[in-house]
Amino acid sequence: MSQIILPMGSTRVVLDDLPSGDLTVYHRIDDRVRGIVEPICRGRGRWEPRYRNWIIFAQFKDEVARELITAADAYDA
Repeated sequence: MSQIILPMGSTRVVLDDLPSGDLTVYHRIDDRVRGIVEPICRGRGRWEPRYRNWIIFAQFKDEVARELITAADAYDA
């Protein structure tokens, strides 16, 4: 997977592969988007406060990506 940009209203959720095989999930501060992204990521990775993004463990990255794509498709701005 290469970088994927998912629009959720005026906010973009960016998914990007790391060399380790893990996946980063980033979005700018947006409480509504956070309310969608956080429950999908929690328990499948860890929050990285230095970069303000999620690091999703490799074994969950395909599942998380699918769920975020579905959420972005359903998002009503």
